[in-house]
Parts: sequence; C-alpha cells; structure tokens
Amino acid sequence: MRFILSFTILFLAFTSFSQGQITLKVVDENNEAIEYANFRLFSPKDSSVVSGDYSSSSGKISMNAVPFGEYYAILSFFGFEDLTINSIQISEENRKENLGNVKMSTLKSQDFEEVVIKGETNLMESSIDKRTYNVDEDMTAVGGGLTEVLNNIPSVEVDNDGNVSLRGSGSVTILIDGRQSALSSGDGALDGIPANAIERIELVTNPSAKYNPEGTAGIINIVLKKKKLRGINTNVQLSAASENLYSATVGFNIRNEKINFYTNYSYRYREGYRNNFNKRRSSFGDTVEFLNQKRLGTDFRESHTGKIGADFFIKENQVIGVSASGTYTDRIRNGKQTNELFYNDLLFQYWDRQVYDPRNRNSVDLNANYKLDFNDQNGNLILAATQSLGDESSIGEFEEYYFNPDGTPSSNNYRFQNQLRDDSNNKFTLSADLERSINENMKYETGLQAIINRQNESNYLEYFDTLTQTVIPDLNVNNELAFNEEILSVYGILGHQVSQKFKYQAGVRLEQAYTEPRLITTNESFQNDYFSFFPSVHVTYGDKDKGEYFASYSRRINRPSTRSLNPFPIYSDPLNLMRGNPEIQPEYINSYELGYEKMWKKGSLTSTLYFKETVNRIQRIRQFYDDGRSVTTFTNVDESYDYGVELIGTYSPFSWWRNMVSVNAYESRLSANVGGTQLSNKGVSWDAKLNATFSFFDNTTALQINAQYIAPRYTVQGFYERSPGVDIGFTRTLMEKKMVIGVRVSDIFDQKGFYFEINDGDIVQETNYKWTTRRLYLTLSYKFGNLTTKNKELREKIKEAEIEE
Repeated sequence: MRFILSFTILFLAFTSFSQGQITLKVVDENNEAIEYANFRLFSPKDSSVVSGDYSSSSGKISMNAVPFGEYYAILSFFGFEDLTINSIQISEENRKENLGNVKMSTLKSQDFEEVVIKGETNLMESSIDKRTYNVDEDMTAVGGGLTEVLNNIPSVEVDNDGNVSLRGSGSVTILIDGRQSALSSGDGALDGIPANAIERIELVTNPSAKYNPEGTAGIINIVLKKKKLRGINTNVQLSAASENLYSATVGFNIRNEKINFYTNYSYRYREGYRNNFNKRRSSFGDTVEFLNQKRLGTDFRESHTGKIGADFFIKENQVIGVSASGTYTDRIRNGKQTNELFYNDLLFQYWDRQVYDPRNRNSVDLNANYKLDFNDQNGNLILAATQSLGDESSIGEFEEYYFNPDGTPSSNNYRFQNQLRDDSNNKFTLSADLERSINENMKYETGLQAIINRQNESNYLEYFDTLTQTVIPDLNVNNELAFNEEILSVYGILGHQVSQKFKYQAGVRLEQAYTEPRLITTNESFQNDYFSFFPSVHVTYGDKDKGEYFASYSRRINRPSTRSLNPFPIYSDPLNLMRGNPEIQPEYINSYELGYEKMWKKGSLTSTLYFKETVNRIQRIRQFYDDGRSVTTFTNVDESYDYGVELIGTYSPFSWWRNMVSVNAYESRLSANVGGTQLSNKGVSWDAKLNATFSFFDNTTALQINAQYIAPRYTVQGFYERSPGVDIGFTRTLMEKKMVIGVRVSDIFDQKGFYFEINDGDIVQETNYKWTTRRLYLTLSYKFGNLTTKNKELREKIKEAEIEE
C-alpha cells in the first residue's frame, strides 16, 4: 500500500440521547432468570413506544439513552402474564432508575390457547438523522423486488434500468446492511433482491461525519432480514404473477445461548417486454433531417440471491459475526429496431436492426465483524471487514438490413456487429468505530476506515466490413480500462445535551483519496489524488408535546464511476452512443436542511426545507454530429443549485385506516460550458405519493393503495419525466398467523414509463421508454418454528414466537 495517513481530529459536539438509565433483572416465580423477556417503555401522554430491550441470559436489562421524563413499562414473555410497571421517573435528580428484581407470573395452562400476539409497526418512522421504512407493512410490495419497494418510499425513484435517485438526484449511496456492496452495483442488480428478504430501508438525507461521504443526495441503507428467533425457525414464500413472473424464498435460522445461525435463499424469474421510441429532428440550413426509431423487444431476467451467516456470543458483551451473501443474475434483451431517415419529409432510407443482448452478473460479499459492549455500559467498539467481488459480462449481437425508399435492398444491404464487454470489481473495506459516553450529557464517536478498490472494464467489438467483405475488429472502440482507488479516512464526533429540549452534534471526517484510471489499450493514465474534509452539524430543539425543530448541514462527495470515465463508446445503437470522460472530476455538495416534526395521537407531520449547492456537478450531456450520430457523455456542470421543500404526513382517522402522504418540490438551476457553447436551464420539479392502508377482521385482513405523481425533472439540456402509477395490495393471515396469502396488482392503469427531451437549438430529440409494469401477483407464505425455554411445559405449549431483537 502506498498510503499512510494520520490526522488530528478537532470536533465540537454529538447528540447524546442518554439522559438516564433504567436497570432491572427479570425472574420467574422461582427467582430464576428469564432470558429474552421483552421490556417496552411508553410515554403516558400518547402511549407511544419510547424504547425497548430484551433481557440477557442472566435476566438483566440495562437501558441507556432514556430522555428525562415520566414513563410506564410493559414486560412480556410468552407463557407469562404481561406485567405493567408504572411511575418510572428519569430526571436531573434521578438519572439512574434501578427497578431491582422484577418477578413475572406464569400463565395458567388453560390460558395458553387464548394467547394472542398483536403487533403493529408504522410504515414510516423518523428520527433526528434518518427515516426508516418498514417493508413488512407494505402490502403493495408483496411478490415484488427491491426496486418496487423503493418506488413506494417518499422522495425515492427507480428508473427502468434500476438507477436510484433521492430527491431528484442520482448521486445516492446504496448500502446493504450498512456496507457498500457489489449487490447494489447497478443495471437492475437491486431487483434481484426480493421484497420479503428486506426488513427495513433507512433514508439518511444529511448524513453525519460518521458515514462514508459518498453520494451527494444521501444514503439509502437496505437492511436484510436476519432471523433471530430462539430455537429452529423456517419461513417459506412462493409468488406468481401474470406475464410469467415467479419467485420463491426460504429462510432458516437456529439459535441458542452461544450461536445464531441463519441462511436464506431467493429465486426470481421474470419475463416481459421492453420498448423504446426515439424521434430526432435536425435543421441544417434549408434541410431538415428527421430520424424515427422504434424498438420492440423482450426483457428476460432470472436471479438467485442467498445469504448465510452466524453470530457467535463469546460473552454477554462480545459478539463475533460472519456472513456471506451473493447474487447471480441472467438477463437477455432481444428485439428489433426499425429506423427511418427523412430529408424534408421525404423518405431517404430505412433499415432494420436486430439486437440480441445477453448478460450475466455475479457478486459476492464476505463480512466479518466484532462488537464489544464495555462493562461500564458507556459505549462499544465495532471492528468490521468486508470483501466485495463482482463481475458482469455481456454479449451484443447486432444485425442490420438496409433498404431503399421503394423497399428494394440497398447496396451493401447486410451489416453486423458483435460486442463483448466484461466489468469486474474488487473492493476491500476495513473499519473501526468507537463510541464512548464522557458523562450522562456527553459522548463521542471516532473511527477509521480504509478502502482499496480495483475495477476493470474491457470492451471488444468486431464488425462486417462492406469493402473487404470480412469481419474485422474495430480498433477505435476496443479498449480496456483499469481503475485503482485507495481511500483512507478518519472521523470524530462529540456531542452535548444542553438541556431537556436542546441538543446538538457536530463532527468532521478527513479523507485522502488516490485514484488512477488507466487506459491499458492506449497506455494512458489520468491520475487524480485529492484531499477532502467533510464537516457535519445536527441540531434539535423541542419536545414530543410541542414538536421538535431540527437543522443540519453536511458536505459530501460523488466520485466518478468507471462507466463515466471510460472514453470509448458503447455500441448498442450506432446512432445513439454513450461514452465516458476520463478527465471528469468528483463533485462536492454543501447540503443544508431546516425542519419541524410534530406528533399527534392520530398523526404526524414532518416538514423540511433544504438547499443544495453542488460544485462540479456530474451530469449527462448529449452531443450531436454532422454524420447523424449523437453521443451521450459526462461533464462537470459549472453551476448547480437545488432548493426545495419536503412534507411527509401520517394520519389515522380510525384504528383500521392509516395514511401516509408525501410531497417534495424543488427548483433546479444549472449552467455549463460544453464545447465552447454556454448552456443553462432551470425549472421547478415536484412529486407526490400516497399510501393508504385499511385493516379489517381484527387485523387479519389488510388492503393497501399506493399512488404517486412525478413532474418533469430538468437537466442542463432539457428535461426528463417518469410516468408513475397506482398499485393495490391485499393480504390475509390464516392459521394463527402462520400463513399469509397476498394479492397485488402493480400499475393498474399500465401507465408507468420514462420520457426525456433534449433541445440543442437546431436539434431536438425525444425518447420514450415503456416496459412491462402491470402484473397480477399471488403470494403464499408460511412460517413455523419453536421457542426454546427452560420450562418443558411451556416449550410444548408455545408454538410460535414473534420476537425480533
């Protein structure tokens, strides 16, 4: 390794919610410890859950991070009567509340058949620095993939190629279980993760200095399910949908006092169509050229996704975890594109292009971590290592047949091209994170992270030469790009609870990056080393009764990808090429947010004003040439500002009816100098989403409706627009909640699509994409397992436990 970096951290404050501490020991009637009892702390004002924890093998519960206030608690464990503990007071005078030994009473044997497990989680939950979306509460995602789940989340969008944007920006970091992963490397890879394998999704729009600064729009963290039920537990789900879509998922875990072993596997098969329509009008003096392209084709995808892992409980306060996850995806796009070329409204030539584009992707993530909770209960240490490996290869076979306006074959009527592409990546990440409380009002976090990233992209194209009547390689296209990146960073955060209402955090992350894209074919190197600092500040004021005000600032970065760096073109369509720019620079963003959140008994409102100043913003531009070709490439936009407002509200007029509504509106201002031409554009964009859930028959039946609208988004050359739709989902639980039957219709009105328009003065281009979006899904899931306890009678009586850590 060629880099060694050492930093001195200067930090101000980090928010500490640890105002007091509650301790107790849970025992049975014989004073034996009860392990895994559920302790929930409630606010008496609105009966909302403030926090929760589970008892250890010794029956102990120690709950830190308890704000000052008066609470009551409910202690529960299957086979025992629920126990309510009233008048728990945490204050300046009473910071540590020791409840001593809390004895639970065993249920009588005749009561077991009447034990009913009820639980409900909000679809969206908010905290100071993130929003959490609970996937299990979204019926419109039943049988679908991750991309369908993301499209239901406020301010998140996924296009037809699986590219994710947050608040209109595609510069967003996708994490899997809190780590960067080869499973999220684009081109529909996320769709291989089924919705029922996801526990929750976390949105962090203004991350603190603790997080890797990649992604100027923020972070989307996808937390996969890791079963933690005691004993042996299994879950199976099968789904089928119209237009030949099938999926199956099985999960298994076994856990005791020393180990938790878990594994799951998902299979997904999908067929569909993928069409696009392109119109381009070019003016050259008195001549008007018009190109009309129509592509009709199929889109097939088959994927396998799996995860296996184990947690080893060395001691009560030490855990070692290891896991391996991976996915393999086959995708085949096949179609026919018809092309018509007109001059002054007269047909000059037309041709057909047959496209066969198979590709496969495989990726593996290997993770190991160690967590130590300090004996003084004032913090922890986490060490983690991740190795991500990924490879994607694609074969493009293109045949063209040319004809004269009268339908007769033109000279040199037949042409073809064969293209082979291979992309591989190898990323190793090592991190250490330390969290410690200085006192009851302050704590700090600090950590180190090292990233070594190696990527390689190769492209080979051969074509039929009409002059020599032979197949020859295209030396202007064939290339190999190697990208080496090494990043070492260190961060520090310190925080202070000034009063019961006022708290703030601030910190800084320092980073040194060494990057070198190398064009191996032409022996060119574009070394780009840079040092960056990323401060962050979060402030909150208020309480649950009157609402909380919050403000935040963060600085982040968007590094160029190999796709945006490689200068050699991609030839899926010779008239509409795409190539990168090896001289492109990383973009930086200064992000400011100011908001207010208020909770009521039947609803909530979160309102956020935000402003983003982007330096060297990376954006696609399209350049047009006299020979009829257009080339999409990447450039650094000279100036970019976005400012807007986001509103998220929930309202439950009745216990059986829940609603979530979100609106995001912002104005973009962009300007850039491209090839000596000064370009600029601005416009207001907005989107709105509605999620309504209706529960019936004692919460065993639910109906959910998701609807959204998305207005046009602006680029420096034009605008683009996604056509949204309406989804409906229905679920029914049976057999004491062991079986769930789901029915879902996606995009009822079959209107989801994508449109973009580019206006370059004399040249105007319009493109429409449409693919299979309306499907009818049928899903069946079944789960079974057992909860191990010390009491044999209870083990026989209790058939299922719905306890999650």
